[in-house]
Order: sequence, then C-alpha cells, then structure tokens
Amino acid sequence: MQLVHWQDEHFEHLLRWSADPRVTEYVGDGRTWSPEYAKQRHETALRLHEEFGYGWFAAVEDGEVVGLGSMAHRGEDGIEIGWWVDPAHWGRGLATRIAAGLRDRALARGARVVAGHHDGNGASGRVMEKIGMAFVESFHAAGRLQHKWALERDMTTEVLRYSAFTTDPAGGNPAGVVLDATDLTDDAMLAIAAEVGYSETAFVRPRPGTREFDVRYFSPKAEVPFCGHATIATSVALAERIGDGPLTFHTPAGEITIETAAGTASLTSVPTSTAEADPELVGAALKALRYAEIGDGPVHVGFGGARHLLIPVKDREQLRELDYDFDALRDLMLAHDLTTVHLYWRESADLVHARDPFPVGGVVEDAATGAAAAAFGGFLRDLEGPQRFVISQGEDMGRPSRLEVDATREDRRVTVTGAAVVIP
Repeated sequence: MQLVHWQDEHFEHLLRWSADPRVTEYVGDGRTWSPEYAKQRHETALRLHEEFGYGWFAAVEDGEVVGLGSMAHRGEDGIEIGWWVDPAHWGRGLATRIAAGLRDRALARGARVVAGHHDGNGASGRVMEKIGMAFVESFHAAGRLQHKWALERDMTTEVLRYSAFTTDPAGGNPAGVVLDATDLTDDAMLAIAAEVGYSETAFVRPRPGTREFDVRYFSPKAEVPFCGHATIATSVALAERIGDGPLTFHTPAGEITIETAAGTASLTSVPTSTAEADPELVGAALKALRYAEIGDGPVHVGFGGARHLLIPVKDREQLRELDYDFDALRDLMLAHDLTTVHLYWRESADLVHARDPFPVGGVVEDAATGAAAAAFGGFLRDLEGPQRFVISQGEDMGRPSRLEVDATREDRRVTVTGAAVVIP
C-alpha cells in the first residue's frame, strides 16, 4: 500500500465516503457531508499540499484507492494525523497501515504527532496504541467526549536499514539511516555506526519547513566526509515519508542535490577533480594489493566528495581474485587521506566492473560506492569527454549492485543514480 498526494481524481472517493454514515459517524458532529462541503474540504486539501507539501493522501493498494490519510499542522501541539478506510475494506488492518505511514511522514517533519478519537470509537484508539502513541487526555468537543493521543519523536536509537543501488534486499550496499540525529553527539553517532556494523550509517538533522537536511556519515571506525550509497539510502527513506521530489543534503564535503522518484534517487555530487597519483603511492598500493601488474591507463586520485585511488586492472579475472593486505592498505590509505581504492575493469564503453576495498572503514570491501562512482565519472570525463555508463559492483562478494553514472555536466559535477530498498 502507498500513500500518494491527494489529487482531483480522488474526489469521487471522498464524495462517496463522506455521504456514508458509517464513515462519518465519529467525524465532527457525526453527520454526513453535503457535496458542497466535501468539495470545500477537497479544495482545501489541494491547497495545503501546494503550501506545505502535505495535507491529505490517498491510500492506494494494487491500483485501487482504499482510504485516505490526513496530516494537519497544529502549531506547538505538533502534526495531527487522521484516516478513513473504505468500508469495503474494513477488517483488513488498513487503518493501522495508513496510520503508521502518516506517523512516519509526520515525525520526519516535526517533533510530535497527535491524533484523537470519539469515545465510542475504540477501534481508532487501538490503532493509535499499535503505532506507538500514548494516551494524553480526554476532553469534550462539539458536545462529544474525545480522547487525545500523542507520540514524541525519539529516533536517537532507531536505525533504519536500507540496501542501496539495488531493488533486492540481499544485494547492493547496506547502510544505516538515522532520520533525526539532532540530539546525538559525535561519540554517540560513532557508537551507533559501530553497533550497526555497515560500512556507513547516515545521521540526518532536518531543517524545519524545508526539504533540506544536514547529513553526516560515520563508518564503524570514523566519520567520513561523504558516502554515496548512504545518500541514496537516506534519500529513498526520506522520500517514502515526505514524498518524492528534490532534496538537498548539506554534508561535510559540500552541498549535494538529489532527485527522488519511485524508490530511486539521483545524487549530483560536489564538483569532481582528478590528478595523476604519485608513483610512490601507486607502488605501495600495488604491493598492498599484491598486484605484479595492472591494466593499461593512468592511476589517478579522484575526488567526488571523498578521495579515491582509481586503479585499472588488466582483466575481469584479476578483479575477481582480489586478495589484499588489509593492514598495509589501511595504513597507506590513512596516510594519504583515501576513502577507498577503486579497482575497475571496462567491459565496454557502457559497462564498468568495479571493486572497492575499504579497510579504513573497518570492512574489507564496499558492495557499492557512490562517491567513488562520482570520482571515477569525473576522471573518465576529463580523460575521454562527457559520457554515461553503468558500474556493476558487488558481484564478487555476493551483493550485486548497479550504479548509473552521468558525467555529461559542464560544471564538473557527476550524477549517480540507484535504487534503494528496506532490509527486512
């Protein structure tokens, strides 16, 4: 089931539901709505979406509209949520699913979510309890006894888990996502990242009233300035809660713009740069990688939000048989401020196979590395001109990933696109 922004096409459902006394029994004074009043509420819902980016949502399952959800700003009291379910679908647990979706969207925008129900509507009270809300108070309104429930945002220990650059939870690169790290210290973020154990966990601090966020990234060992796959994961997680569209992340590496749509995200990197690697660095890296020879082409240090050593291998077999000295490569990378070593083999102009050792993050290898993809895209653009291609990564570690790279912009930024999916 999905919650989609309320549109004109949904009005016919509102008209039918609001004329049904079973639906309106516990709404306001309990009376059904006139067509004129239903139209007024519909137009208000459309206007609220224009002004605030939220209001009403149609609950859609298998292409059928099965209910609606609402979010309304109540000032210091928080965001109020409410829902209706088409009577034809009562008894299927849809109210709880709609309410949970509204809860997540509301908490992504504010610190408190509230809801209420009439005294005779115990079913709605049970839904509120199921989604984690707590009873606050009872009061009379419109001559009827009502009960108020609330939930305070407390996401300091809740870590969402997504896999990026894949539609399969068993593939791609897993990332942790904390949607509100406002009250977390640096030590707390590092501790959470270490406990999660993924190559990176993203920590988000919303900028109220906007689609802009301050985002920091931590590996189990240290903070990193930017992480592509965690950016993709975080963007999809946010889009699922506040709707598809543009996002802006303010990161230690700079401002990152993202477009989200249908479970995918396209990040546009900071301006990329590249320079030929020092021969001494290359020699030490090849020794740590246990490579006697590599493929044709220059070895560069590329930047796309973080620094990556870009090394061509001679063939697919050499890439497949990666076996390196973890400690030696980690120490070398720390000495040269490298985030990963990006090993690549070009099958064609449109397809690149890659592996990214990541010992500085405390893991052997990244299954998908968006920042390295951006750096590599900038490198190829500088070397050969504008181009688009796909990077296939993670195959040899059993987590296949697909990264779409667009290195055609004139401002030295590179766009990397991928899907992300919740890890059950």
